[in-house]
Amino acid sequence: MDRQALDALHEDLRQAIAARLNVRARSFHGAVRRAGRLLPARARVAAAEMAALEARMANPKLAARTDPAMLRQAGDRFRGSLSRHQPGARAARDRSFLMADIGVKLAVVIGLGLAFLSWQTGA
Repeated sequence: MDRQALDALHEDLRQAIAARLNVRARSFHGAVRRAGRLLPARARVAAAEMAALEARMANPKLAARTDPAMLRQAGDRFRGSLSRHQPGARAARDRSFLMADIGVKLAVVIGLGLAFLSWQTGA
C-alpha cells in the first residue's frame, strides 16, 4: 500500500469519526486520541493494529514482509464498528441519567418535607 492510499484511508476514517462522534482533529491518529473511550472497543483495537502496521511499513525491511491487506482489513473493521455506533445514544443516555437524578432528589426532598410536616403537627 503506497503512501497516497494510506493517506486516503486515514482521511476517510477521520471524516467518519467526525461524522459519527463529532470529534474534530487534523489527522486520523489525532482523532482516535481525542475520541478515546467514545470509540467502540473494536474500533480502538483496529486503530491500534493500524498504528502498529504503519510503524512496520515505515521500515523498508519490514515493509516488504508486511501484508497491505491487513491494513485494509483493520480499516474495514474500524469503519464497521464505527458504523454500528449510534451517534445520539450517548446524549440520550446522559439526558435520561439527568432526569433520573432529578427525580430521585425530588423524591428525597418531598419525603423530607412530609417527615418535617408530620413532626411539626405532632402526629
